Amino acid sequence: MRHHQKIAIARLISDLIKSDDVICREEITLYNQIVSSFDISQDELYEAQFIPQAEAVAYIKKMTPSEQKKIYSILQKAAYSDNSCVAREALLLLTLSLMLNDNEGKYHLLSSLMKGWQNIEKYVMYIESDYMPAINEEIQQQYETISNLLHLWKFEFIYFPKIAQSLCEMDRDYLCDIIRYMNPRISADMLNTLYDRLTKFTTESFTRDYLGNSSHQNHFYDIEPSLLINVGTSHVPASTPASQDTYFINFLTIRLDDEPNCVLNEVRRFLDQYETFITEPEYHRPKRGKPLFHYHGFYKQLFDFLARHHTNGEENKILIDIPARRIWMRGIEVQMSATQLATYVFILHQTLCTHHCGLVKAGQHHPLSDKEVQRLGRTYHTICNLFRDTPIAERSYLEDIQNIRGYIARIRTLIMHHIDEQDVNFYLPIDSKDKSMYHITIDSSKVFLKTVTGEQLFTDYALWKQL
Repeated sequence: MRHHQKIAIARLISDLIKSDDVICREEITLYNQIVSSFDISQDELYEAQFIPQAEAVAYIKKMTPSEQKKIYSILQKAAYSDNSCVAREALLLLTLSLMLNDNEGKYHLLSSLMKGWQNIEKYVMYIESDYMPAINEEIQQQYETISNLLHLWKFEFIYFPKIAQSLCEMDRDYLCDIIRYMNPRISADMLNTLYDRLTKFTTESFTRDYLGNSSHQNHFYDIEPSLLINVGTSHVPASTPASQDTYFINFLTIRLDDEPNCVLNEVRRFLDQYETFITEPEYHRPKRGKPLFHYHGFYKQLFDFLARHHTNGEENKILIDIPARRIWMRGIEVQMSATQLATYVFILHQTLCTHHCGLVKAGQHHPLSDKEVQRLGRTYHTICNLFRDTPIAERSYLEDIQNIRGYIARIRTLIMHHIDEQDVNFYLPIDSKDKSMYHITIDSSKVFLKTVTGEQLFTDYALWKQL
């Protein structure tokens, strides 16, 4: 058996054992038997802690049907080794079963690394990247039926128009008082902006802006109408004493069939299969009452997302004001010196406006031609002078290289101080995969320059064509 297949088995069996928050003797005994049976080394067990569950399942899918059946049988035995199969165990087994038997690409498993997230309540969410009137009309008509079905098994049904409607039905002063309580320093204008966002957000914007941007999964930017189910978390231990534990959040998406009552039918199919795995019924009757502001689980994450990331309406935008020599990221000003700002703009220019798609490093492992050194030096010198009253004299670019490395380290610190860690990677100058250059991963459509003539796309700035 191949190295990556052993790692995949170790990841899945570990997730299964930990999923009920209890590790019994029978599970450890079976775990040791599996490790021995597949000849999984200590190094492979260690590596397994750091791969996403989705990647592990993808490796299993590439095995032969007989190998898949054997591994699935082992995992099933592990789940029932303590004579019970609880919700998280049932979800993992059901997810694996659906993925391994999917010949039409209907199911998709994603794992997203999110700091600070752990287990949250089970939910089924309707998502779409573009508004689909017919499906949304059906959901509106069948919302109570769908919601009650899921509640019977302690799943929350997340449908954003209903959440927005519930917030709209609250007394405005009550909701505004809550917003001020959560954000004591919020301005009156920002308060109104956040109130509008809470009461008017849509499924499609949440799918693209939150699921796409925050989870860094391209899958959500252009997705057909689907159900999204959180099917558990995978623990990732701290890699150093100074770092913190993190968690892969595992999402299963189910593409909806083109049929009448597609959401209701898919929910019924999912619950019918879920019921075959779980050993103890979880029947639960929901309580109904007047609209209240929930600040727990998914609702807390939703509020924090809207409050932290969208109160300024800037999404992932970068705005560089050349005359004022200032820079904003997500509407938040990041204080930089003139040299730091020029260096950041230089890396943006090399990333967005050149065929290299990044700032090529120079050194023993990445030698530059004389022509390339002259080009980089001229460009860096020109950009530096954009942010100075008194132009500096041009000098050899090689003299600036060591300083630029130091500036990048300081720039990264400044950005991380101002921008929430969930979104910071869009803005940071980072190494390319082959370590040959620095680049910034933000999309060019999100980067703007402000000059005396107004605001324009960074890539449209006339000066860049002269460099």
